[in-house]
Amino acid sequence: MAFDLADRGIYGFSTSENLRFADVDANGHINNGAFLELLENARVSYLREIVRSGLPRFRMVVGRIEADFKRQMFFPGLATACARLVEAHERKCVIGQGLFDGEGNCTAVQRVLLVSLDGETHRATPFAPEVRDMIGRLAASKDGLTP
Repeated sequence: MAFDLADRGIYGFSTSENLRFADVDANGHINNGAFLELLENARVSYLREIVRSGLPRFRMVVGRIEADFKRQMFFPGLATACARLVEAHERKCVIGQGLFDGEGNCTAVQRVLLVSLDGETHRATPFAPEVRDMIGRLAASKDGLTP
């Protein structure tokens, strides 16, 4: 299923943070690194929410990040970062993300490929069947949060 990551309505999970003056760059807007940090915080919180749903602990590592910056954000302000599963495979999954300013405008979208990792060998490994089943249901769901 293809998702429009700029559509706030596809996300059941979000975090909100105040933009910091420390994140303002020489051009007077929030720098791209801060965008990535806001998205990372939401992604990690989203994954923790999934694990808390009763799944056994599993490890993943970032294999690829694709980010598209759509518009500027300015201090002071509020940012809402969203995350949801958009793809599930045997050894990897893809988290789709959107970042929105205080007026609800999409400022960035991101796709993050995560690879299932064996904690002992540090090699890619298939997800446990119950994990693979859950991430598949979340990726196919309307909001990425309710299987």
